[in-house]
Amino acid sequence: MASPAPQIPGPKKGHLRNISADERRDVVPRVLLIWASKLPVLDLSSPTPANTNSPPFVSNNPLSPTEPFSPAPSMMSIPLSPPLPPTLQTKDLTFLLHPTNFHPVPLTLLPTPFLSAPAPTGTPAELLKSLHFRAAAIAAATSLTASRQPDNATILELWYIRLLSLYLAQYHNLTAQEIKVFQDLGSSFYLDPETGRSVLPWELRVLAVNLGTDPRRAIAVYYELAAECKTAAVDGAITVEERSLWRARLGELGIRVANTLIQLGDLAAAARHLQGLKKQGKGQEMLTLLYIRAGMIDAARECAGSDDNTVRGLLLMADGNWQEAAQVWREMKSEMAINNLAVCELYLGNLNEARQTLERLVEKGVVFEGMIFNLATVYELCGETSRALKLQLAEKVAGVGREFLSQSFKM
Repeated sequence: MASPAPQIPGPKKGHLRNISADERRDVVPRVLLIWASKLPVLDLSSPTPANTNSPPFVSNNPLSPTEPFSPAPSMMSIPLSPPLPPTLQTKDLTFLLHPTNFHPVPLTLLPTPFLSAPAPTGTPAELLKSLHFRAAAIAAATSLTASRQPDNATILELWYIRLLSLYLAQYHNLTAQEIKVFQDLGSSFYLDPETGRSVLPWELRVLAVNLGTDPRRAIAVYYELAAECKTAAVDGAITVEERSLWRARLGELGIRVANTLIQLGDLAAAARHLQGLKKQGKGQEMLTLLYIRAGMIDAARECAGSDDNTVRGLLLMADGNWQEAAQVWREMKSEMAINNLAVCELYLGNLNEARQTLERLVEKGVVFEGMIFNLATVYELCGETSRALKLQLAEKVAGVGREFLSQSFKM
């Protein structure tokens, strides 16, 4: 919790309240919330000045259509980009270093085998990249509360690692609680006086949107961020690479809006939004996956390329054609394909084959949440020994060096 904000001195009149000098509470004017079905399609076409040779937009950081939030590759990269403005160092961010800002990361949600596993070591960034999320969160908090105060850029980088790690470790409530120390991320306190843009890392701001509890509010904030992207994408004062980055961010926001509309269950608005993105030629593969998630199989098939085996396999599964889908996944050798093959085998009634397929992945040291959940489901279908099998699975996963909560094992 941040220290109490100082009060602006001055004469007091009548019964007026004291005015807080904490600029983090000064809310920048925002657009009114709109019901999702009446939202305009997010226009991703940012005009490029004639005197620049900006490369065409390519979004490498889309939102996964299978989860409420999945970090884009850029969000997992450290340090954060682009370079933060020099005026950042003039901000007083010492309120972010107080030990009371950080809550203990509970161990009660972990299966027993993980409690005795050796703790991984490394810097917060290294632990995040190696997918040791709980350890990364703890290491980031330790670095922030150390006796030697880091510079402001490092403070924000460590906070981003802390929050992202907590989120990816499934401590969502804890993440939402800790980010409150920033108060309003759109306040004037976080604006660069020279450019008028936020000094906060873009990845941190996008993560903050996902921590909100109101999807409609999230969509409104995405549109605000999109307006900022379009302005920056034509700013001649920044480099060509930075303008290209802002255009890529704009495309990512379009995907995130569609994903949130699907979460809301407003499929009509999602379909209209996806159609608008399709006309603009943005992220065809990701649009196809979003169509599948929304249950719009015909639209997904129309959007998909005929040579994409991954999409073809997913479409066959969506149609309930498990036999042909299994054949597609057998021809592919990726971990994702093997996991999907096991799902097909399960629906075909081949319980033992599904179990052996997933167990072979574990034996190779390949573990990820979706696969663990599927194998736990298979174990539940095996009868009374399911809990013992799940505990054995947790021991094997702990031996690999990864850590998952009990809910991943359906325990």
